[in-house]
Amino acid sequence: KLKFAAMDFYYAQPLSVLSAMVGSSRDGCASAAISDCPIRLSRNQTELIRMQRSVQRFLDSRMDGANDRKYAIQALVNDDFFQDTVIPDMLRQLVSYRQSYSLGIAMVLGIQDYLPQSLQKPLRTLHYYGISQPFDDCAHWKTLFAAVRRMKAPEMAQLVQKLEAVVSAAVNADLSFAGSKGVDIRALVRKAAALIADPEAQPQDDDKDKDKDSSDDDDNDKVQEEKVKTQSVLSSKRIRTRTDMENCPFLLFDKDSSDQMLRALDKCCGYIESVLRVCLSSYQTVPLHEIFYYKHSLLLDTTFSPQPRAAVQAALGKTQYYIDCDCCKSTFQNPDGLGGDEQDSGEDHRIMPSMSDTSIAYRLHQECGRMINLYDWFSAFSSVVEQEDS
Repeated sequence: KLKFAAMDFYYAQPLSVLSAMVGSSRDGCASAAISDCPIRLSRNQTELIRMQRSVQRFLDSRMDGANDRKYAIQALVNDDFFQDTVIPDMLRQLVSYRQSYSLGIAMVLGIQDYLPQSLQKPLRTLHYYGISQPFDDCAHWKTLFAAVRRMKAPEMAQLVQKLEAVVSAAVNADLSFAGSKGVDIRALVRKAAALIADPEAQPQDDDKDKDKDSSDDDDNDKVQEEKVKTQSVLSSKRIRTRTDMENCPFLLFDKDSSDQMLRALDKCCGYIESVLRVCLSSYQTVPLHEIFYYKHSLLLDTTFSPQPRAAVQAALGKTQYYIDCDCCKSTFQNPDGLGGDEQDSGEDHRIMPSMSDTSIAYRLHQECGRMINLYDWFSAFSSVVEQEDS
């Protein structure tokens, strides 16, 4: 299937020439770099790339500032600028997404090592979830995060240490795609590791940093009120109300840790979820995904999943297309002077004596109900064959 998909991609996709501009190294996450391609695209290929929806969204996103507006205008009117500057920029974003996605899958594999066997999925299934479904619609990711939120402090410390090692191994990975979404993967993982190592030293100004750009006094007051409520929930009291459990479900699973550690656990879960939400985001948000992602799964199924029964029925019902005999062909080209749609409609239902005997018997069988009288069936067959003799 992979060989057939590759052949179909390169021969059926007129823009597969862009793959020559994307090279890959042998170093795990640091795979894929943009290279200078000596191939020059034709005018038709350039216009076909501009017509892709993902390219249109990419150019629309560059219409904010004055310089970006010039960039978008030049991309639409100047073919050389589009090929030498715009296409490499889109390919770099695609490459960065691939590296972020690979890092996200590696982190999921690290998380699965600390989960029950029933929640562990093979690598092929994880790729299927990551590519075929949006992040928020995938039930497995929700189950995964629910299991992470039930972890206690020692398990969370080991998990964060594992994730930090995974991220450190991808030292050459280009994570600018996640940075464009406002997520610094390496910084969040380091912050989670430091938070678990010393929960008493967790910063108190996280909520302020989120709203430092807000100038509305009412919004600031609401943020302060929410902060006070959260601190009251995680105060020194050990009796939890139903509201506390709804707002902070991690309190149900770790009753031995301190409130500072519970807050650290909750923040670490939020950091991990934010990182994976960006890494495992849908490929449809990336420019040029129509070209680099193969989506003709139906073609593969019909090609490598034979249906002999359907093929035999089609051959018996439409013998003129398989045998290509002159008698049936001439009869169906003009049955009783019909033409147009009437000719097409009469072509499938008309039983001609020039057909093969097997096809005549099969068509008579189709006209019967569930029960078939063998004598009537044979009589009808004989009447049709006798027309040819006469």
